[in-house]
Amino acid sequence: MKFPLALTAFKPLLSKIKNSGITVLILLWLACLIFVWWKGADFVFGEYKPFETVAGRWLTTAILVIVAIVFISWKMIQRLKTLEARQQEDKKKQHNPIREEIETQRRYLDHWVNKFKRIIERQDYQYVLPWYIALGIEDSGKKTLLKEGGRFVELYDSGEGAGEPVHFKLLSNEQAVVLCPKHTLIAQQDNIENKPYLYSKLWNQLLNWTAETRPRQPLNGIILTIDLYQLVTSNKEQKDQYIKQLHQRLNEILAITQAELPIYVIMTKLDRFYGFESIYETLTAAQKESVLGVTFEINGTTEWKLELQSFWQDWLSQMNAMMPALLFRDNLEKQNQIFSYIRQLSTAIEVICPFLEQLIANGGKSFHFFKGVYLTSSTQTGKIDNVFVQSASEQYQLGLQTYSTWAVKNTQPYFSYTLFKEVLFSFPNLAKESRRWKKDYRHKLKLFSIIGGIAALGFIGLWQYYYYKNHNAGINVLEQVKTFKEIKISEQLDYYGDKQLPILNPIREATLSYGNYHETQYWLKDMGLYQGYFIGPYVEETYLKLLQLKFLPAIMNGLLVQLNEAEPESEEKLEILRVMRMLDDKTGRDDNFVKDFMKKYWSEQFKGQKALQDNLMSHLDYSLQHTDWFNGRLQGDEILIKTYQPYELPIKEAQDELSRSSIYNRVYQNLKIKANSVLAAPLDYRDEIGSGFDSVYFSNNDEFLKIPRFFTEHGLKNYFIKQDSHLVELIAMDSWVLNLKENLEYSDTDREKMLERISEQYVNDYIATWRSALNNLDVKEFETLSESITAIEKITGGEQTLKRALQVLSDNTQPPALPNEEGKTLQQAVESLDYRLMAHIDQSFSDEKSVLQSADAKNSTIQSIYQKLSDLHRYLLSIQNAPDSGKAALRAVQFRVDQKSTDPILELQQLAKTMPQPVSRWLDQIAEYSWRSVLKSAIVSLEVEWNEKVVKKYKLYIKGRYPFVSQSQQEVPLSEFSRFFAPGGTIDSFYETNLKPFIESDLSHITDENSSLIRPDVVEQLELAKRIKETFFNSDNDGIGVHFSIEPLSISSNKRRSVLNLDGQIVDYAHGLRKKTHVVWPNSMSNNVESKLTLVSVAEKSPRSLVFKGPWAQIKLLTSGKISNIKAGSFDVRYDIHEGYATYRVYIDESDNPFSWDMLGKFNIPETLY
Repeated sequence: MKFPLALTAFKPLLSKIKNSGITVLILLWLACLIFVWWKGADFVFGEYKPFETVAGRWLTTAILVIVAIVFISWKMIQRLKTLEARQQEDKKKQHNPIREEIETQRRYLDHWVNKFKRIIERQDYQYVLPWYIALGIEDSGKKTLLKEGGRFVELYDSGEGAGEPVHFKLLSNEQAVVLCPKHTLIAQQDNIENKPYLYSKLWNQLLNWTAETRPRQPLNGIILTIDLYQLVTSNKEQKDQYIKQLHQRLNEILAITQAELPIYVIMTKLDRFYGFESIYETLTAAQKESVLGVTFEINGTTEWKLELQSFWQDWLSQMNAMMPALLFRDNLEKQNQIFSYIRQLSTAIEVICPFLEQLIANGGKSFHFFKGVYLTSSTQTGKIDNVFVQSASEQYQLGLQTYSTWAVKNTQPYFSYTLFKEVLFSFPNLAKESRRWKKDYRHKLKLFSIIGGIAALGFIGLWQYYYYKNHNAGINVLEQVKTFKEIKISEQLDYYGDKQLPILNPIREATLSYGNYHETQYWLKDMGLYQGYFIGPYVEETYLKLLQLKFLPAIMNGLLVQLNEAEPESEEKLEILRVMRMLDDKTGRDDNFVKDFMKKYWSEQFKGQKALQDNLMSHLDYSLQHTDWFNGRLQGDEILIKTYQPYELPIKEAQDELSRSSIYNRVYQNLKIKANSVLAAPLDYRDEIGSGFDSVYFSNNDEFLKIPRFFTEHGLKNYFIKQDSHLVELIAMDSWVLNLKENLEYSDTDREKMLERISEQYVNDYIATWRSALNNLDVKEFETLSESITAIEKITGGEQTLKRALQVLSDNTQPPALPNEEGKTLQQAVESLDYRLMAHIDQSFSDEKSVLQSADAKNSTIQSIYQKLSDLHRYLLSIQNAPDSGKAALRAVQFRVDQKSTDPILELQQLAKTMPQPVSRWLDQIAEYSWRSVLKSAIVSLEVEWNEKVVKKYKLYIKGRYPFVSQSQQEVPLSEFSRFFAPGGTIDSFYETNLKPFIESDLSHITDENSSLIRPDVVEQLELAKRIKETFFNSDNDGIGVHFSIEPLSISSNKRRSVLNLDGQIVDYAHGLRKKTHVVWPNSMSNNVESKLTLVSVAEKSPRSLVFKGPWAQIKLLTSGKISNIKAGSFDVRYDIHEGYATYRVYIDESDNPFSWDMLGKFNIPETLY
């Protein structure tokens, strides 16, 4: 394919692009992905926006990713198949005895191709010259013919490479490339031991390589060299063998190249015939270089035989015509030679024609064809023979006749120069193209035709689509204009612009019906059918007037209210003023700044109304791009001047007010505001620390963890430092906002002072921001052992959470590295602004970052921390993995209480005291919360045992019974009461064994809380249980027993006697002397014991009694009366029985009062301990 001259320089590039389909597909895939996210939201197909929503773009991205995965998987499968095939091939090669020879031949071919490429210097190097193959048996003279007659040379000698020489030569000159196989590849006598079919495989490899290198036309022809003398003198068997070998090779060439080739038959060694030297010695140089032979006119037919015979007859006739002159001139010997030479060749045609005819006979099937027969003598060896003499000698059995050797002084090629130059390589395209290639070509052509047809249909479809698109857009313009004319303009006062939407929306829809014509080259848009360039300006004129006269004034109204309500000289007021000035004057407008402000402004007013906000933003965006209120007023537009009047004075007053603020603070605030729009989103400390953050840390205020990029290493180096040259621009912006006309030029000294002041403020804020983040970061409280273990694993494992928290700080507070060389370069680096600022910041955090120094060394601080944390991790893990983790935790607590050992928690506490903040705080919190998790684990285990040993018995024998419930009919058996409350009993033993360390020991010293982990109500009930034990049981553990005294005080006058029986202990009283009686409870353990009060009447009436039975009868009797006169060591009890009464005083120990209902009635054991 010929390239136009203008594209010739790009031909190598085009060839590379053609051969890099994968790269094109990858670029196409990336282009689609970028388009979806960059321009997808605005892409319209018909009236549908497929990528407008984020979900739609994510779905498209997922589809593209799936397509990529499928494609990559397919390529991987293909690659694996290729590798598997290569592995199989390698395995075969390992057991292939002729692998070395095949590899040698392959390397030779590769080297030859590389050298040939360097010479040709073209991408299609293989087709620049025609390629031929030279066939001929041993000593047929083909190599000599090519080198002497055709002046062919070897580009690459097989001896230059490694391995044995190959069995062919690749020769070339400026006209062609010729493959010249040796006789071994032609004869293929594979009789080498242990190397079967060596020459056959080498021959096939050579032909296959040719077909792969030149798939379209592997060869342009076959040069067949035949030793004419050997052919004429050989017998029938030799001729048959000769034909068989050559015919087999020609068949193999046909099978592999899949193309019929022209055969150029060259009869060599013409000088072997007796008389050659005599007949040709008088030829001129031009005659010797001429062609001796015939080129057939008709290709692929049997007419070649007639043409050959005709040539032969003409040739012989010419020599016969010359013979008289030659005979007359020469002596007798030469006359004999000339005569003999002509007669020998006259009979040769009878051998040549049958030979050639048999050679290309292929049973009627397609085969190669003869293009010509030529005779040559490439070099003269002086060896001659006479066919007739030898034939006669053989016939008459006279023996072999010898001739004297022809003395050759100077050898030269005869009849070969012009043959190679003008004949052999003049018909390179006679060779047919490979049938395999033509089949592939037809397949590609068919595929291209299908694709082209589809593309044509697509082109027609697109043209039709764009035609209707523009047609419908025109109709839409008319409809929207009609709608606009029918809308009544609102007269309501508008502060946000939303009331103008009814009139703005239709006219904007009309303006953009054809899209934004400002962004479109109309002659390229919509295949040349785009009409927006012609219609858009007419509709836009009305739209812009509405924006300037309705929409922008509405926004200014709302901003004016905000401006008046803002604090005097505040940054908020300056920000509002900036927006108002930018809405008015396009010369200093920053579109992104205005849109960011209005986005927040509208989102606060119209919460949850995203469609409305987007609608307002679209009108604002168009206003910012295409309106200039200030310029219109300068041009004398009376309507714009009148519209702006309500805002002129307030803006002037705000400018005067804000002009009084510090220029440095104003510039610094500008830097911060601009940084938010220029730099990336804030650095999230949580994300920087990594996935282990939530397992280790918690933040008191997440806002402190979001570090503005302005206060990061990237913000300092890539933004703040580079603002040195932009400070004047920033000042000019505020000067423009504040309408300052003077002092707009600053000297270098002024700049240095401003930079120093601003840098100082920046560094202070930088340090304060990171300090706040660190102070805001605390270790989370661990609820369980698992959380403690997980947190420590996050710190010491791959996440390196603690180190990462410090590393993020270090990365953003590390001064830049200084150059190694000293002198001016070092001095400049030290004096640079970024180094001075970062050095100051680095010094402020030197303590925090000292933990990371020599982090990889064994004895470094961070490694010491990791060692202690690893010890703690093993300690906690041993508790968690114990058969009963609760028991193991309890043992750990008891060891701590008994001070039998120092555990890793205490060691970590000690280490924390030596660490700088915040590492000290973090380590102390880890120790604190780990210890609490151990305590909680122990308590959880205790709670199970508590319910099993204490609560269960309490519910079974005590809860709801007397004396704990005074009105209960059921009583607690004394035996169960004793087992439960006695010293060493159920609750006492459980307390002493398990709960005492948690309540009485100082286990809370490691926590911030001063109370025990046991619930307060549990502790209160345990105190009550202790009081019950001390009240009802003595210290000698002699069993249950209460001692008290009782004294009768009085009885009513109508009673003459009272008898108080307390478990058999009698207190008898009649009006008279009172006596204290010592009483013991219980006096009997029998369930049938009785306590009774009997009053004997003065009259002869039967006594009246108050009786209680059972082990608790005595307590019930003494608490059943009316109790009064309660004192520290006594109380009075009165019994009213049958119109009489009796009063007694009971003397008790103040601390051991068994009659206290406050003690027994409040006892109620909870089921949970914490």
